[in-house]
Amino acid sequence: MDPKMLLCVICMAVCLFFACDLDGFLFNSRELDQYQLPGNTIPDSLLTPVTFKSETYTLYGYWVQSNGQRAGITLLYCHGNKHHLDHYWDRVMWLHRLGINVFVFDYRGFGRSEGETSEAGLYKDGEAALKYVLSRKETNPDSLCFYGYSLGNVVSIYLAAEKFDPLCLFAESPFASANSLTQGSIGLDIPAGWLTEGEFNNAERIKKIKTPFLLLHGTDDDLVRYRDNGRIVFENAPEPKEQIVISGATHTDIPGIMAVDDYLEHICDWIDYSISISE
Repeated sequence: MDPKMLLCVICMAVCLFFACDLDGFLFNSRELDQYQLPGNTIPDSLLTPVTFKSETYTLYGYWVQSNGQRAGITLLYCHGNKHHLDHYWDRVMWLHRLGINVFVFDYRGFGRSEGETSEAGLYKDGEAALKYVLSRKETNPDSLCFYGYSLGNVVSIYLAAEKFDPLCLFAESPFASANSLTQGSIGLDIPAGWLTEGEFNNAERIKKIKTPFLLLHGTDDDLVRYRDNGRIVFENAPEPKEQIVISGATHTDIPGIMAVDDYLEHICDWIDYSISISE
């Protein structure tokens, strides 16, 4: 075989390998029979297992009722890549300590939720979750906040930009786009379209939000580097906005590096600030 042709075949094979690997990294295809809620400290009386429809698929989640301290505030939590909601349950427990209502759910193809994940599916699932949250009598639409972590920012930023103006929007470790993720963080200088069908363009969509925006990103996040991702998302976001860049934090440990109490204090302060400027 001609050397140039051989090189081309090798490059194509590598790209196909990474295409499968990237989609496998972003999405979750492992079926689950039941949730464990590991280490749960939230009283059973405040936990409600939920099913709801997204197109033809049944999705699963949990409504976590406020302990009464700040029952008027509800947070729609969009979790990160790869894992189902059990993996993120510690974060749900921390946020619930603020005294607010929290709703967390699994996208199609994650955990117990039916279907196969895609970028378009993420948006539809986010819309369905928002519809469910707004249907609950405990939800005050004027006091509904969105929180995205990693992949979850694709959902939360989309909802805030296209579907509903929340009280405030939190973005933890967002990537700017599929291109930023592949060329910047993963370090492959090839078009993102070779690796995934999704665009995941948070950097462009964030320009359309009309709500107070708080970004949290770690300086040592080698997966979704701040320079190529969080910084771009923050710069593109309209005012009012604030960013907290946490020294030494990676993609997964921002609350721990900050100290959970300090992390929660920043979340609470941004909610209070958002209430103050909405009045």
